[in-house]
Amino acid sequence: MRANRTKSKGVLPAAAAILSLLFALMGTVPPVWGQTTPESPEEQWSKLTPEQKEALKQRYKAFKRLSAEDQKEVHSRMDEFRKMSPGERKLVLENFSTYQRLSNEERRVLQQNYQRWKKLPPERREQLRRNYRRLLRMAPEERQKFLENYRQWQRMSPEERALARQQGAIRKQQPPPRPKKTRKDKSPL
Repeated sequence: MRANRTKSKGVLPAAAAILSLLFALMGTVPPVWGQTTPESPEEQWSKLTPEQKEALKQRYKAFKRLSAEDQKEVHSRMDEFRKMSPGERKLVLENFSTYQRLSNEERRVLQQNYQRWKKLPPERREQLRRNYRRLLRMAPEERQKFLENYRQWQRMSPEERALARQQGAIRKQQPPPRPKKTRKDKSPL
């Protein structure tokens, strides 16, 4: 019995580290995360369904096949996850769940974009974050118009883009036309 318990204790800490990934894959958030007092891994394990336990065992086997460096990275990310507020955790799980539903091609594109993002200088990343926040603050109609313009821009050739930039620069330099005064607008002063 003692050997079994030792083995179980070795599995549970690593299992706890990837438990959230399991729930994300299954699209659920365990009630344990909403509690203010943490439960032990044994208590968490006892609340899992047999299907969840089996899925977790499979994830644990996959985890053990990772290199030591990758395992360390998983542990580091799980530590970050544990420190998040329940709202942040929920958002992470929703994003992860969305990622799981992507096709292989969509995941490949997303991963390529992420690699490009990581290579950007910090100033450029911050500028893009600000622009994204500004986009989110737009009214829905304004955002829709912006995205339509963006799609049109993407379809343009480099020559068409250069011409559009030039025309935009000319418009910015010219003051807007003044409204013509009518007889009613004219004051004796």
